[in-house]
Amino acid sequence: MSSYWLDSDVLVFAKDTIAPMGYAEYAGFWSLIEKNIASGVIKITKRNYKEITEGRKGDDELGTWLKLQLTKFPTVRVAPSKSVQAFAAKIGDYVYSEERFYARHQARFSKGADAWIIAQAAIDKGTVVTREIPQPSAHEPKIPDLCQIFEVKLITLTDLMKTLATKK
Repeated sequence: MSSYWLDSDVLVFAKDTIAPMGYAEYAGFWSLIEKNIASGVIKITKRNYKEITEGRKGDDELGTWLKLQLTKFPTVRVAPSKSVQAFAAKIGDYVYSEERFYARHQARFSKGADAWIIAQAAIDKGTVVTREIPQPSAHEPKIPDLCQIFEVKLITLTDLMKTLATKK
């Protein structure tokens, strides 16, 4: 099975809205994610891991849960290889060469995880999972637009759940 690289916002959105943690009714969502982390299907870049475990305020259930996943399944958090670093640099070069992107958005992009998740999926021949929508005329780089430019597969959280779930 293909690998799926989760944008941080996918898990944050799930926790905050559609599948709050700690409720029996939503446990199936988190069990499905955990099962696919265990099998190596779902992966998170080192930067996305850091955004979730260190970038959120206070004692966060999601950060705690993700740290637990790392202790059980060390392969969930993937450090970038040399080829991933080179691909991420290529993405960064593109972002900085595009005049439509404002300098403040270019700077924020260079500090974030977006280039890394796209590069990791590209090198792994995997798929990026994000909630972002294409905005080709936006003044800030968006994951779907960059995935299209760099020919990286992209799906939504709903598509991922349909792909991973077992049909009745």
